[in-house]
Amino acid sequence: MSGASVFLRARRKVRELPRFTASSVLVTGTASRYISSVMSRRTNKSKTVAQKFANSVFDAIQSLGATSGRIVAAVSGGPDSVALLVGLHSLRRSKKLELGAAHVNHALRGEESDSDEQFVRKLCERLRIPLAVARLPLPTHSDDREEGIEATARNLRYEFLVNVAHEMEAKSVATAHTADDQAETVLHRIVRGTGIAGLAGIPVSRELAHGIKLVRPLLSLRRADVLEFLAAVGQEFRQDRSNLDLSFTRNRLRHELIPYLAQHFNSRVTEAIARLASQAAAAQAAIDHQVQRLARRAIVKQDHQHVVLGVSPLRRTEPYLVRELLRRIWAEQSWPLQEVGQSDLENVAELITGIGGAHDLPGGVHARLSRNHLVLTQTRGAD
Repeated sequence: MSGASVFLRARRKVRELPRFTASSVLVTGTASRYISSVMSRRTNKSKTVAQKFANSVFDAIQSLGATSGRIVAAVSGGPDSVALLVGLHSLRRSKKLELGAAHVNHALRGEESDSDEQFVRKLCERLRIPLAVARLPLPTHSDDREEGIEATARNLRYEFLVNVAHEMEAKSVATAHTADDQAETVLHRIVRGTGIAGLAGIPVSRELAHGIKLVRPLLSLRRADVLEFLAAVGQEFRQDRSNLDLSFTRNRLRHELIPYLAQHFNSRVTEAIARLASQAAAAQAAIDHQVQRLARRAIVKQDHQHVVLGVSPLRRTEPYLVRELLRRIWAEQSWPLQEVGQSDLENVAELITGIGGAHDLPGGVHARLSRNHLVLTQTRGAD
């Protein structure tokens, strides 16, 4: 089978039926009743699976405050996003949900990408869900590293989703990240190096734009739950076979490291990592609250090039919170935070304990201690 994507149908595992002969009416009648019984149990189980999945989706969007106003589902054609769309559609009448869908074709896989698009178009047409489609090839000058390609594609998709939400007058955009995606994201960050904020992984919701919330209703569900639901409702989906390419770090985590951990250390490692992410998110929220209070006391002046902080409140604060405040300032100023290492932030924080000094940071940012103030200035744009 050629190409990077294949067309799949989730299949139910059906117990093999015993062989019957037609030697007597009694045996034939028994076989008929047996088959009817098995089919009835299968049908009932499928309904139960489908209802359980739909209920989980609704509970999630309800807890996230996404039941009022239209929801736009981001649909790639893969199993997770198809399950999200079909699950939401099953709730449309009973829960009075207004739905829309959006699909992005990055044209990374040629005809296979186009086939994904056609699949999503036909699915939304069958479900009678309004669909917006964009063809957004990646810029030729985009970073060719794995992380750079992913970041560029993600930014393009979210920009498109915001536009679609505005056009459809939607209040929420839903993506289909699962607990498996959460585990992969957290592990990916751990192996690259991260802090508490990184351990929090994928947030269950966040503001995508003013008045538009991004929600992830499947984040507590496993990928196995998704496939079971698709099998129960007999729903086809697309599969991107580049997800099997082990040259990508995330794929090695998914297909090698996590299965190894599950087999040799903890069979429920995915759930354990997801719990860690949830706890880290709660811890980071508490830290953010403390940093917000510190910012109100310490920041004296802030414009697009300069930030001036009073040294006195910083000296009375734990060094960790001072570094977190510096991270926040970098983010607010749109200074290149990814280029700034832990040692850079520690050097800036150490200036506070002295009586003078200066430190140059990546991205053309200069930090100096001037009497009772720490002055941060971007002297040039990032290279």
